Amino acid sequence: SLLLSSVSTALRFFSLLVAMASITKEEFAKHNKADDAWIIVDGDVYDVTKFAGVHPGGTQILLEYAGKDATEDFYALHRLEVLDKYQRLKKGRLEGAPGPAPKKASEAIQDFSKVPFAEPAYLQGFKSPYFNETHIKLRQEARKFFCGESMEEALECEQKSTAPSKEMRKRMGELGLIAMVQGPGPHLKIPKSLCGGVVKPEEFTYFHEMVVQEERCRTMCPGYEDGLDGAVSIGLPVLLKYGSDWMKNEVVPPIIMGDVTCVLSITEAFAGSDVAGLRTTAVLDSTGENYIVNGTKKWITGGMYADWFVTAVRTGKAGAGGISMMLIPRSEAVQTKIMKSKYSSAAGTAYVTYENCIVPKKYLIGTENKGFQIIMSNFNHERWMITVVCIARARICTEETFKWAMQRKVFGKPLIEQPVIREKLAQMFAGVETCTQMLYDITYNMISMGSQGADVGARIALLKYQSTRMNHLVADNAVQVLGGRGVTQTGMGRVVEVFSRMYKIPAVYGGSEEIMADLAVRTAIKGYPKHARL
Repeated sequence: SLLLSSVSTALRFFSLLVAMASITKEEFAKHNKADDAWIIVDGDVYDVTKFAGVHPGGTQILLEYAGKDATEDFYALHRLEVLDKYQRLKKGRLEGAPGPAPKKASEAIQDFSKVPFAEPAYLQGFKSPYFNETHIKLRQEARKFFCGESMEEALECEQKSTAPSKEMRKRMGELGLIAMVQGPGPHLKIPKSLCGGVVKPEEFTYFHEMVVQEERCRTMCPGYEDGLDGAVSIGLPVLLKYGSDWMKNEVVPPIIMGDVTCVLSITEAFAGSDVAGLRTTAVLDSTGENYIVNGTKKWITGGMYADWFVTAVRTGKAGAGGISMMLIPRSEAVQTKIMKSKYSSAAGTAYVTYENCIVPKKYLIGTENKGFQIIMSNFNHERWMITVVCIARARICTEETFKWAMQRKVFGKPLIEQPVIREKLAQMFAGVETCTQMLYDITYNMISMGSQGADVGARIALLKYQSTRMNHLVADNAVQVLGGRGVTQTGMGRVVEVFSRMYKIPAVYGGSEEIMADLAVRTAIKGYPKHARL
């Protein structure tokens, strides 16, 4: 076995040497025929002779580049990750090729981008009073996981609408990522460490959570992201803030560690933004010890995978005053059915039915008929989280658009030389950056004033409204710049297509744009000085 191991090591080393061989221009020029075709991409030499016959874009179009540098046209048609897929075709590097060999896409995506506006300003040379070295180290570790460990699974699940693996969810728990997207609190001490100890639980703030939330969506696989842990980020805070001691001791730790999941189950076909109108009932049985729950819930993110349902029910009179919150375990009396929406069913979005579901009184969260207040207070963190993700995805989409404008040539010159394209990019830059700065201001005040207040809630609502409006502008401009590629699900425009297809979803869930705008203005009216005059 030792001999076999040595041979295997030697072969890998030999393969590496061959791949890194220096090839002269004269040698390269000899391989310019259909039966002996080499091409250059970014200074690296590839033998495409046999591959040409199975080239997805056609044989002849590839062979036209035999013996030539195909770099410019390659990047007009392919994303960088295509080269990762065909490393086996690499013969070596052209002698005298400028600069080092390009990084693999799987490695480059984990680096901080140097493209202007592609990262928050504090990562691109600007100073910030909000961030320090712990935020930067945390971002590096989170990016390693989301853009490294989980990327392949994310892309596959998103495309096939399959469930995220339990192993990946447990890995998130192990790294403390599930704990961190719940915000600051004692629950951060449940994992052994937070991404290997780059930040301590006692120094963790909402700005650290913001970093993890931003990195969570870098795969641009929104269905997968929500199915993996996004739904937990909405349901678990209710237990952390209002759950009884036994819930915090017995239910919360396995959720934090990724062993089980929970979701928030409020929305119904009869009650969306009008939460007070929900119809799912919970009636005490003759013993007075158990509630019997009956009703339905709709558009419940992660519902297909949930072990626990943090459920809003009616235990009393009509309206907000008769609503309670309950923790309901999955059972035969709780059934889920997949609901297909604009984004991937990897999210596990479900229609949930409760049929004569027996729920012991100890599963009540907080006080009976005081659930509406719990729902409203939980909205602040949920909506804040939604805005973080909206802005982060818009930033990623903007970077993709900027890159395309720089490398795409039309009418004999780069697309970026068209004034109308530069104006669209300016709109995108301005939209992302103004929302980002508003987010920072609100986040700072969530730390200093608390996250539950009505005034902070109104500002979060206004930011959610502004962010989803900004998303509309970014999606519209991005598609116009990328053209047909911007509406194609694979290839160069994958990220833009995904963003443009699903950006409206956050404009609806967590409170529609109209409700958000109205909440912000009504709160401002309440605070209007009695004697203020023009």
